[in-house]
Amino acid sequence: MELLWMSPMRIQVTRIATVLVLVALILGLRGAEARKGRILDSFEYTGISCRGHTASITDFGGVGDGKTSNTKAFQDAINHLSHYASDGGAQLYVPAGKWLTGSFSLTSHFTLYLHKDAVLLASQDLKEWPVLKPLPSYGRGRDAAAGRFTSLIFGTNLTDVIVTGANGTIDGQGAFWWQNFHKGKLKYTRPYLIEFMYSDKIQISNVTLLNSPNWNVHPVYSSNILVQGITIIAPVKSPNTDGINPDSCTNVRIEDSYIVSGDDCIAVKSGWDEYGISYGMPTKQLVIRRLTCISPYSAAIALGSEMSGGIQDVRAEDITAVNTESGVRIKTARGRGGYVKDIYVKGMTLHTMKWVFWMTGNYKAHADSHYDPNALPVIQGINYRDVVADNASMAARLEGIEGDPFTQICISNVTIGMATKAKKVPWTCTDIEGITSKVSPRPCDLLPDQGPKKITACDFPAEPLSIDKVVLKSCTYKVNHM
Repeated sequence: MELLWMSPMRIQVTRIATVLVLVALILGLRGAEARKGRILDSFEYTGISCRGHTASITDFGGVGDGKTSNTKAFQDAINHLSHYASDGGAQLYVPAGKWLTGSFSLTSHFTLYLHKDAVLLASQDLKEWPVLKPLPSYGRGRDAAAGRFTSLIFGTNLTDVIVTGANGTIDGQGAFWWQNFHKGKLKYTRPYLIEFMYSDKIQISNVTLLNSPNWNVHPVYSSNILVQGITIIAPVKSPNTDGINPDSCTNVRIEDSYIVSGDDCIAVKSGWDEYGISYGMPTKQLVIRRLTCISPYSAAIALGSEMSGGIQDVRAEDITAVNTESGVRIKTARGRGGYVKDIYVKGMTLHTMKWVFWMTGNYKAHADSHYDPNALPVIQGINYRDVVADNASMAARLEGIEGDPFTQICISNVTIGMATKAKKVPWTCTDIEGITSKVSPRPCDLLPDQGPKKITACDFPAEPLSIDKVVLKSCTYKVNHM
């Protein structure tokens, strides 16, 4: 009855107030539902840098259903986060899900972090793979004379970049690329999974790489690189699926990694024939330790064959190889030029090998017909010590170049158990010079035994490289995402 005696103005105010209360209640419920729909994740990692800002790929429209393309979402996220480069840096969190994407480029002072159940799936749409010019130290693409598809995760002219996670996965879906490569249907060289060019202070750690279209990790023309705790897996007959290929790089540390590959587990490079000679940028000051490799048709560690810019001061220790063609292989040829020198290897454990040691001076793949056959490589100062192998078909195949012998080879404290059907002559040596100490079976005459007193003759530097002095920081974060 009281409402009948209210003025029209009071009635209107009451109605508005009632509507506002209802709107507030509705918005509150929706807000609660929205908050309930978001997930709070915490994550941590050790890195060369921690970051001041964090975002999730879902904040930029990412959809982890394995079907929706996220190429634009990744690039939009990275472009947005690049604005924080001078304000503590930023990181992009990739939560659990299957995130289909083509190539995207990272930025400086940036971390890409993958949740343990996150999978980056490489797109099979060629329109999502921009084409780059050939590398100047190679002069052409490796699959074709033209350029090359940009790597899935790419960066150029960057500093302070981390790709890491809780062993999240980057799946190259390589079968698509391998089939087209074998059929000759690709106009450009297949992409790598991760590549950094002209960059400094790079960390790649605690991720799993599967089925790369081509090489897995390729730092080139870069410095101060840490590759740590990664797993790489590809079918052992997949073409050119090298594990980690430092290429014209300085101060590189590769450690605690497990690789199953269709090619060399680690291949150290520095350019191809006349192009590499002209570019003149060596790979040097490289540390490889605690590597496990399975590669039935290639090497645990290869030096070359593209070594025309030079390779120097490589230190490898605690290397395990199983069912692998060779432990350490040097690959070169007339026309390569360049050098491989000051190589130090100790502590190899090898099971079921074709060759334990292999040096090849007739690796004849050339960039083109314009190479200089008089450009002879210098191979010297090669040191191997503390090696145990079993079930080996041959101890060594060491083939220098006539008129250009490989020199200063030192092999000590090596025990090789030969396979039941091993070659009758365990060592073959031509155009080499060096010494040995306490090596079994007995080496070839070109490597005379110096007796047990020279067992420590083969060098291994005691002074650490600067990359070994890098101290990692502990970084802990929380992130809200859909």
